Amino acid sequence: MKSLFCTCALLTCSTLAHAQSIHWTFSYTGFYDQEAALFLPDARIEGSFAGTDANGDGVLERNELSALLVGTTDYVACTRQDAYSYCGADRFRFAPGAGLSFNLGQYGRDPEGFSGGGYLVTTGEMSYEYRYDPYASVERHLHWTDGTVLTMVSGVPEVPAWGMLVVRLVGMWAAGRSGAHGVRTLRLRRRQQLRGQSPRFNAARAT
Repeated sequence: MKSLFCTCALLTCSTLAHAQSIHWTFSYTGFYDQEAALFLPDARIEGSFAGTDANGDGVLERNELSALLVGTTDYVACTRQDAYSYCGADRFRFAPGAGLSFNLGQYGRDPEGFSGGGYLVTTGEMSYEYRYDPYASVERHLHWTDGTVLTMVSGVPEVPAWGMLVVRLVGMWAAGRSGAHGVRTLRLRRRQQLRGQSPRFNAARAT
């Protein structure tokens, strides 16, 4: 019974640990700059994401994300959409064996349409940034190529504090049971020794 309880408790803690939020940082390096007509080996798009694989299928989807940052903008937290602006991530998918892909962006303009700007990223295809006002406009297209390199670093999820408490309590309970058993064994041996040394007990056993 003790073994079964310990096993169940530890399996529960292990399951909870796997359900914790995972965190990854990423960077894409090396893009073709359309405006400059050059491949820029040091051009970089970097960010991070966090989420929980709630259904345990080994794939992190858009609805399982808790954060998705590119630059300083969190495209999960910034969800916004109206007639003049938008911010968010339409698509996201990550699996360690299948790679990373997402589609996100933000843009806005004034009600008259005189000025505005935006930033859009579709991994594997293009990053597009633009700004305009009555005096000028600027665009920049960075295209993925065969020379674009993805680098990712995983953060190790931590077992929640109360989960660790369960593990400690199970260990203390098991140790207590083992200690109590040891004490009972010593007491029994002591009684046997005392009986062996008692003249009355020896006389009764001899008859």
